[in-house]
Amino acid sequence: MNSLSLKGTIFIIFSMKAKFVLFKVLAIVFLGLSFSCKKDETKEVSPQAQFVEIDGEQYPTVTIGNQTWTATNYKGQGGRPYDKFNSRPEYGKYYSFEELQNIVLPVGWKIPTMEDFIELAKSQGVVFIGQNAVKQDAIKKLVSQTRWLNINGNNESGFNAYPGGYAIEVDASPMEGDISEFWTSDTLTVSIQEGADLKNHNIKIYQYLENDPSRFNIRFIKKNK
Repeated sequence: MNSLSLKGTIFIIFSMKAKFVLFKVLAIVFLGLSFSCKKDETKEVSPQAQFVEIDGEQYPTVTIGNQTWTATNYKGQGGRPYDKFNSRPEYGKYYSFEELQNIVLPVGWKIPTMEDFIELAKSQGVVFIGQNAVKQDAIKKLVSQTRWLNINGNNESGFNAYPGGYAIEVDASPMEGDISEFWTSDTLTVSIQEGADLKNHNIKIYQYLENDPSRFNIRFIKKNK
C-alpha cells in the first residue's frame, strides 16, 4: 500500500470515528434536554386538594400559616340551611351552640377557640387592639370574592369566609351580606364585618349564653401535634 492510500484509509477511519463521537454527543444532549423537560413538567403539576371526612361529608381543607382549617362551612346533621331551597349552599348551615356540642369530629380535629381565630387573622397581617381588629385591609385575605354587599375580599389565604350572617331565632331568615360569623368552642363568636366606612372589614368577638337561640356558621381546625 502506498503512502497516499494509507493516508486516505486513515482519513476515512478518523472521519468515521469523528462522526461516531459527534453522534454520541448529540445523543447525550438530546437525552439531557428530554430529562430537563420532564423535570419542568413535574414542577408544573399542582398539588392535590386535601379533604377531611366529617359526618360522611368530604370537606376541603386549607393550611394557613401553622394552622389547617376546613375551607368551607359545616353543613352536616342538624342546623338549618339559608332557606328551604338551600339557595346559598356556600353558606353551609346555621347552628345553635347546643347543636355545636353534638357534632362528632374525626380524631385530630376540634372546634376552634377564639385564640385560634385570632392567630389565623394575625397570620395574614391583621393587627388587634385587645380582641378587636378595626378597619384592617388585611382582613380581605380571609373573606370571599363574592356575595358581600359592599366590600368583597380577595381570599388570598384560602379561608374564604362568605357573608352568611346569622339567624337570631329558630325560624328567622339569616341576615346575610355584611357579616361572616362563626362559633368558637366556648360560647363566643368571631364576627368578620363590613366596616361603616364601606372600605375595610372589622373583626369583633361576641359572648352568648349556652341556651341562646341564635345560630351561626361553623368551621373546624386541625389540632396541633
